[in-house]
Amino acid sequence: MSSHNSESFSFKTVFSIKSLILTMVGVVCAVVAIKGFMIPNHFLDGGLLGISILIHEFYHIDVSIPLVLLNLPFVYIGYKKIGKNFAAHAFLAVILLGIVMNVLPVPEITKDHFLTAVFGGVFVGLGIGFVIRGGGVIDGLEVIAEYSNKKFGLSTNEIIMAINTTIFLIIALYLGLEKAMYSIVTYYTALKVSDYVVDG
Repeated sequence: MSSHNSESFSFKTVFSIKSLILTMVGVVCAVVAIKGFMIPNHFLDGGLLGISILIHEFYHIDVSIPLVLLNLPFVYIGYKKIGKNFAAHAFLAVILLGIVMNVLPVPEITKDHFLTAVFGGVFVGLGIGFVIRGGGVIDGLEVIAEYSNKKFGLSTNEIIMAINTTIFLIIALYLGLEKAMYSIVTYYTALKVSDYVVDG
């Protein structure tokens, strides 16, 4: 008889304090990586973050704009294919990422290319990992990977690796082989760190 049997979608039932904290910590880590390491040194990562920085490099558009806009269709796909709780967490993470990118001042942390590749990757990985632990994503490609994982049994990493290989080939073509190689180091570091955070 209780109305609790019907699915409600209030903020309280969807977002716990823990999920909000994890999402916020993840977003801040990602912003430190983007603004402190990657953009000042013209470095890229894989996924939609890499594509957004590429757009920023070519057209000098604020990186938060393509980052949010490119992610929104994937949030919708996540809503249709995975569920509304997942989509709500992903949407919150993406919007927070756009806001924090514009309000959090992060100075350039290093000019060293190797340190940028490694620690940029570490902070991106922490960002992605904490947001996933909070129930969302900050890179829409993870949505496709999550769905494909459920549908086809392929691992998330295999799917993302295939997509990112294409991105790195474009980087090599337009920004040079060295930038592409450093971007692969950044991506690989981010992948390992995010796996570590997600798997605990």
